[in-house]
Amino acid sequence: MRARKSWPHVSLLPLAAALALSPHLSAADSWASWRGPASDGVSPDSGLPEAWSADGQNLLWKVPFGSRSAPVVVDGRVCLIRLAEPDTHTRWQEQVVCLDADSGELVWEYRFNVFQTDIPHHRVGWASLVGDPSTGNVFANGIEGMVIAFDPKGNVLWERSTAEETGRISGFGGRTVTPVLDGNLLFVSYLSAGWGSTFIPRHRFYAFDKRTGETVWLSTPGQAPYDTTYSVPVVREIDGSRLLIAGNGDGGIYAMQAATGIKVWEFPLSKRGINSSVVVDGTTVYASHSEENVDGSTSMGRIVALDAADVADGRPKQLWMVDGFAAGYASPAIQDGILYHVDNSANLVAFDAATGAELWARNIGIAQRSSPVIGDNKLYVSDMDGQLHVLRLAGRQEPTRTDLDEFKNADGSATQINGPPAIANGRVYFVTNNMLYCIGNSQGKAGSAPDVVGGPTAAPADAKPAHLQVVPAEANLVPGGRARFTAKLFDAKGRLIGEGSAAWSIEGELEGELSADGDFTAGSLFPQGGLIVATIGELTGQARVAVRPNGGFTEDFERYPADSVPEGWPAARGRFAVVDADGGKQLKKPSGNPRSWRTTVYVGNPRQNGYEIEAELMSMEQRRRMADMGLVSHRYTLALMGNAQSLMVRTWLSELVRFSKEVPFEWDPEVWYRVKLRVEPAADGSTAIRGKAWPKGDSEPEAWTLEAVDALGHDRGSPGIYGYSSADIYYDNLKVTPFGG
Repeated sequence: MRARKSWPHVSLLPLAAALALSPHLSAADSWASWRGPASDGVSPDSGLPEAWSADGQNLLWKVPFGSRSAPVVVDGRVCLIRLAEPDTHTRWQEQVVCLDADSGELVWEYRFNVFQTDIPHHRVGWASLVGDPSTGNVFANGIEGMVIAFDPKGNVLWERSTAEETGRISGFGGRTVTPVLDGNLLFVSYLSAGWGSTFIPRHRFYAFDKRTGETVWLSTPGQAPYDTTYSVPVVREIDGSRLLIAGNGDGGIYAMQAATGIKVWEFPLSKRGINSSVVVDGTTVYASHSEENVDGSTSMGRIVALDAADVADGRPKQLWMVDGFAAGYASPAIQDGILYHVDNSANLVAFDAATGAELWARNIGIAQRSSPVIGDNKLYVSDMDGQLHVLRLAGRQEPTRTDLDEFKNADGSATQINGPPAIANGRVYFVTNNMLYCIGNSQGKAGSAPDVVGGPTAAPADAKPAHLQVVPAEANLVPGGRARFTAKLFDAKGRLIGEGSAAWSIEGELEGELSADGDFTAGSLFPQGGLIVATIGELTGQARVAVRPNGGFTEDFERYPADSVPEGWPAARGRFAVVDADGGKQLKKPSGNPRSWRTTVYVGNPRQNGYEIEAELMSMEQRRRMADMGLVSHRYTLALMGNAQSLMVRTWLSELVRFSKEVPFEWDPEVWYRVKLRVEPAADGSTAIRGKAWPKGDSEPEAWTLEAVDALGHDRGSPGIYGYSSADIYYDNLKVTPFGG
């Protein structure tokens, strides 16, 4: 859902004067990712202001677009992701806005609905955007799992619904990882529980083709995650290998080949998930956390320096560590051999990057989330209480504070600043929870710095193949759908040799036709899942293929053996199982594991629309508790609520005030009920939702039990089944019917 309109903004300079300060931004002077061109929090710009005023001093413009993430600057635009219309609740959506970086005028905006998540509204827009200086495109990763690519005019190039396609796990905390670009790859990471080899919940990394959204590779480097996290990966070439380095939900730091996803090394650091991003200087990786350490230390938190060029037995050499430094949210910045970091209690500390020795420390507030940014020998850093500090650096000596600004809400409370500033073209852009500011002066100039990141390189002519990659690495097809697979060869360093001529085969429960050139056409059977395998010499590579319907179907589970699940259904295995009961087969969701009580399984296509879904459901009773159980259509859940004795429709679990409706409905345990859900989008953008439930064996009632209208309606979405299994749930005779069918 997209609209173009004017927004109130304040420009302290006439437009002509603002434009005269500098030309439009280029690839060399953009801040396209949240930590800058080198992902180290450092800008080469000069002439930056060391003091400013919201009343006019060095303030170029401000606009009422607040956010909890950081802005990015690319192709003459400053862009951010945020909660749309935060002062309302009926209009809450996720919103991407791009403004003219010179004037603050709105260039375009795009809004999309939040769905099927328990992340609260005040954490919408957690992950920052990433821009592509080579194309001007912008990429977003929403809290509901929508990954969207925009062209410079705000048109959608492609989108991926990672929850519906891959079983992305949403956590209440809101932690969502900022995407990262490298060459033609867009890296996005999240916790997921998929199908087949990915059914176990893990923190996974996906590499999408930035041009098409196609999955190039997926990697599961770690073990069982403790948390959802937001550690943003950093790309560097070290010892001939181009690496993607990031913290993981299992508390470790991992390095993977950027082109293939193959794990190169790991370093266990914390007993909780890693949120702080690493910073890399040369071959040294600096990482921190604020939880329990993995060894016998009784201190909370640690910062370490790792030599990524000295790896033995899959682990980099630790150069030094500082125990008890609890920096779990902010990420460090590094310049001229000094590492600047802020702990959770807002203590800003400078460390000698070579030894870990503390050079100086000063407190800047009470609590800290935002990361420090350096430009023109000034350090810009904010704290959670809405204070923006500007410090003039003095080498290894303690800096001098040149400015301190405190932001307040209308009620006098502190305005939060969660994201770091962006510095581009001699200007500083920063965002509070209700305002975006641009500060600068006539002395501000874009600088140039050595390109320490570089780009992907091809393998040398004499390189030997060590890895075979099949692209796409994962495909979700409809019956009769087609995909063209290619085989790519890489050397041991992860450098591309080229495409190879492979022998192709099918493994697993996958029906279809596969040509000698890697063209696959899915058969009519669904759901199904299996592998497309390529072989070149002694090397093999594989791609995962799921086939799910795009139209009407029925499922009675009779063809599945006991203890199995339909292949290709994300989040089903390990949480559901087919059982023998009443002389037939049923799908059971057991109550044994409270961590997986709440699960949605998508059984169709994210772009599916124009259908209704129905099924038979039964809840048992356990310790005087009944389950919640229901169906999903067009990203709405219709659920029989056991303990509440009601029928509810909702789309955003933690924000029922945005849209939901609940009516009383008495129902009993150990009784089968037939439930039906019909969703009809309207031309005005609203959606009518109708649901009914009745005991199995009774005649279907003519009237709907529940009817509701969502003004910000969803017009598509995969059908699915839902369960909160505080008691065992059973499902049978699932049916999806197109309208009129």
